[in-house]
Amino acid sequence: MKRTKQAAAVDAKQAVLDAFCRVARKHGSPVAPAKVRRESGLPKDAFDQAAVELMREGVIYMAEHDHAGRLTDAERAELVYGGEHESEYFPGVMRPVYYCSISLRGLHSWRRQPDGTWAPDRAA
Repeated sequence: MKRTKQAAAVDAKQAVLDAFCRVARKHGSPVAPAKVRRESGLPKDAFDQAAVELMREGVIYMAEHDHAGRLTDAERAELVYGGEHESEYFPGVMRPVYYCSISLRGLHSWRRQPDGTWAPDRAA
């Protein structure tokens, strides 16, 4: 049975969410994208695309890196590439956007559990 691109995109987004939850339970939230990507097993381009789609859908929040241009190529590869966006300071000038953290929208606080893992604190 041949899979459609849409089905693959849904699977990739679910892989990102599942991986985020596993990593956040160990380390709390927000989480570095590289940790989530490694846990997801997705290639970088598929992971980045799925993460950006989840952000646009309002499922996750990703913080933009404020000086990614000063990073090395290896350091930038650890971030989520969000494509080219128009500069807010120089209209008409496009600039690359990179994201440096991932968190779930609506879960602003994580609390360490007695077993040492982290869980969303829905009371916060």
